[in-house]
Amino acid sequence: MRGTLYRNGPGRFDLGGMRKQHLLDGDGMIQAFDFGQDGVRYRNRYVRTAKFLEEQQTGRYTRPTWTTRVPGGPWRNAGNRIRSQAGVTVVVKNDRLYAFDEVGQPYGLDPRTLETLGEQALGPAGIPLDYKAHTKTDPNTGDWALIAFQHGPRNHLHFVEHAADGTLRRHQRVAAPRASYIHDWFLTEHHALILLHPIELSLAGYLAGLRSFTESLHWDASRGNLLLVIDRAGQVPMCVLEAPASFMWHSLNAYEHDGAIVADFVGYAAPDHFIGERAAFRQIMLGAAGEARHPGLLRRYVIDPARRRLTEDILSELNCEFPIIDPRTATRAHRYAYVTTAPGPTVFHSGLARIDTVGGGADVIDLGPRTHLGEPIFVADRDACDERGWLLSLGLDGDSGTSFLGIFSSDALADGPVARLWLDHPTPLSFHGYWQSA
Repeated sequence: MRGTLYRNGPGRFDLGGMRKQHLLDGDGMIQAFDFGQDGVRYRNRYVRTAKFLEEQQTGRYTRPTWTTRVPGGPWRNAGNRIRSQAGVTVVVKNDRLYAFDEVGQPYGLDPRTLETLGEQALGPAGIPLDYKAHTKTDPNTGDWALIAFQHGPRNHLHFVEHAADGTLRRHQRVAAPRASYIHDWFLTEHHALILLHPIELSLAGYLAGLRSFTESLHWDASRGNLLLVIDRAGQVPMCVLEAPASFMWHSLNAYEHDGAIVADFVGYAAPDHFIGERAAFRQIMLGAAGEARHPGLLRRYVIDPARRRLTEDILSELNCEFPIIDPRTATRAHRYAYVTTAPGPTVFHSGLARIDTVGGGADVIDLGPRTHLGEPIFVADRDACDERGWLLSLGLDGDSGTSFLGIFSSDALADGPVARLWLDHPTPLSFHGYWQSA
């Protein structure tokens, strides 16, 4: 392998004697593993967002985040004062590293030095949008697609596509039938699919500074899911389909087949690990396991847009998250889903699995309860003619207290890691990564 693995995730949770209250509340930190002729080099650097620099200068937190409000009561937290921490996803486009959050424009970085280059204006000129963390690349054309959700008296979704050279190809603004928190979505050759699960956002208490953003979220399974099917070319009206309630962090892939659309994702019966006082994402900041009763299951929607029908199947009973594919199969039919996994009710996973979505079954490796494994990143074997390659997963060893990068053969996970590249220190949990070949 020759290239660089970039990782992004929350890296700073303590400042001025104050500790963040939620796993999603930390400032973004980029990590990079450079694979070269002489071995592997590790680098890391915080993204110098406007929020980071403001708080670095004052020596204390001055901005509320997802769950952690700043001291001083409602007046210090009133209004929408959350600003980008650029700490969720990372992608390389046209020799620029983009770090995304859930609000605002992404921040750009130099991929060689990790120097922050400031906010990057994407999409239509003069329309600043709050882009969602996950973007999609169409391997057939190189087009780069993004979505944004616009809250207001009437809610709207924005669908934006850039050509491979970075120029704006198209922009659509469509009415959203409900307000919902969105993290990820689907792209096919001709469609964008947006899943609106039944998380209600109470803006009154949040804007008044009485509650944090996550404290203003409420899950109502009785409302079910709504799936929006949007024509990428904007020539066919949007189709809205109903489905049973399930919470989605991450999609796997979607593709078109014989007039139907197949969309695979990891869904939860309820997001108790994310919202609520006992949520695992809150309790981990106190050193406790917290609540995570509902496992993430690999699910499949089969959609017939012409007849406005949708069916749902569960492809695997494994408790899983962070689903990825060989990126060469994006928007086309895939066979394998690569996921993190763990036995029992937990969102902190200790294993990896390759789930066969065609033949059934799974190839699983588990490194034990005192090891954490993060999202696998697929690196293709360019000498192979099929979906073979390596999975790179950033892990933490609880016994030594140090982190490692695990390298696994994608078609022989049960054999264990081909190699572990050990660091001499722990690294913060990172959410998502990107492989850039040399």
